[in-house]
Amino acid sequence: MRFCHVRVLILTILLVFIASVCFATQFPYRKNYPSVPTISTQELKKDFDQDNVVIVDVRSEIEYNVIHPKNAVHIPLSNKDFVSRIKKLVKENPEKKIVCYCNGVTCLKSYEAVRRAQDAGLSNLYAFDAGVFDWAKKYPEQTLLLGDEITNPRRQLIPREIFQKQCVDYATFKKKARESDHVVIDARSDIQRTKELPGLEDVQVLTMPPDKLINDVIKKRRMKDKVLLIFDQVGKQIRWIMYYLAEERYTDYYFLRGGANAVLEKQKYR
Repeated sequence: MRFCHVRVLILTILLVFIASVCFATQFPYRKNYPSVPTISTQELKKDFDQDNVVIVDVRSEIEYNVIHPKNAVHIPLSNKDFVSRIKKLVKENPEKKIVCYCNGVTCLKSYEAVRRAQDAGLSNLYAFDAGVFDWAKKYPEQTLLLGDEITNPRRQLIPREIFQKQCVDYATFKKKARESDHVVIDARSDIQRTKELPGLEDVQVLTMPPDKLINDVIKKRRMKDKVLLIFDQVGKQIRWIMYYLAEERYTDYYFLRGGANAVLEKQKYR
């Protein structure tokens, strides 16, 4: 009997160890933010249903506009008034949790947001580090995609592998840029555009930050007869641009894998 108890104890310890290893692997950056409390997708949904939480999107405007939970408040971490706006939110909702989220387990903005709030003396804030796509897959009816409720997440959410298929290396990008029906679009912001890409000196490059590209071209369905070659700074904004292209049924387009930084390496902004 004693031997059985020992075996059970050893098995329990082993299972706890395996679970902790798997958990650490699933959320690899939690260890870097030990003071930041986190909340699971299921816990967040329970608080959401009971109106016990304010969900805060700390990402960029384009990311928020593409996808966010219903009723999420948008306060970008990059906003100079971030802390004061969070303070106001806490004051207006004294009995509620404030939960910050970003894009998932490899995105650090949710942790950074909570830590900045903590540094300002605020409490009862949590990081939802599973991210918006985990929420969207589990609770599509409580998620807005381009302003509308998600009805079919398998069809509407673009898998990373599909996105990657539209990304090409710079050698391929340059070659395609010289074809007559192809248009190159520099979607970096003005502050990011410190250098031009080498090897495209003889190619016309249209400069359009994401909002201009989306509003003045994609939503108006311009250049649908062309093959669009789009690059941004680090290869992340194009993921959100792709949702607008898909919405307006663009089919001929490619992105530069890794953005301008993949070609120019790290740059200093003006």
